[in-house]
Amino acid sequence: MNILITGATGQVGRAVTQHLQRLSNHEHIYYAVRKPALTREELPAKSWQIRQFDFEDTFSFEAALENIDHLFLLRPPSLTDVDGKVVPLLKAAKKTGLKRIVYLSIQGVDSNKWTPHYKIEQAIKRSGIPYIMLRPGFFMQNLVGPMLEDIRDRDRIFVPAGKNRFNFVDVDEVGEVAARELLRPQIEQDTHTLVAGSPVDFYRVARMLSEVLGRKVKYRNPSLVYFALHKLWKGEAAIFVFVMIMLYRFTTIPAEERYTHRLQRLLQRPPKLLSTYIEENASAFQPEAGKQK
Repeated sequence: MNILITGATGQVGRAVTQHLQRLSNHEHIYYAVRKPALTREELPAKSWQIRQFDFEDTFSFEAALENIDHLFLLRPPSLTDVDGKVVPLLKAAKKTGLKRIVYLSIQGVDSNKWTPHYKIEQAIKRSGIPYIMLRPGFFMQNLVGPMLEDIRDRDRIFVPAGKNRFNFVDVDEVGEVAARELLRPQIEQDTHTLVAGSPVDFYRVARMLSEVLGRKVKYRNPSLVYFALHKLWKGEAAIFVFVMIMLYRFTTIPAEERYTHRLQRLLQRPPKLLSTYIEENASAFQPEAGKQK
């Protein structure tokens, strides 16, 4: 079996490749990268093969997919032109005989049709290629990623989510599920909503942080205008700020997706809870951690 991984140097892609290393036997794994010569040292498994692939270059699609059986498809954050970039990729996949796509979508995508993720899911379904849609909740790793500086240095969570509640999930466990689906030989198709525990708002997340860190962390619920101006002043791209606002304030999660044990069944163990993740990464939220950089 030949497997092609897109987004291998990113957060989710690295988790997928690490679990493929652990779980695979005789499968041939390929990285799809834009600049093979420059990217080789960034890849998690140096022994795997590389194929040149660029979403901006539709001529790269067919060669990258040649003799590939299963594809892990991860949308780059900047990709919004589904018809111009993803649909040609699916046509190339159909032509080369791809047997399965494992696509990283988002939770609640059916209720948020404005997202590129929804449009990509629909394009995959129309292509006729068997698929597994992975719909993870809010990544726990965002707390030690884009939200870390505010938590660590200002004792605040600064996102315009209001009282919206989110299901959290560990990226590593999403990567494990993706790896298992890529290695599964049966050609079945399904949609998996991947969440760990009940949904919580950021007021509750702030209380969790406060309890673990031993200091008061508050959820500052900024207005949309203040949040946008603050992020733009810090140099964030306008389109990225717009996407953040839409995801935090206007994402709707259907009730039936808020409480699901699908992740536990796929992992065959209880998934990691947000409280556990915060405890495991408590040192990253300490002010001293920022001074060491």
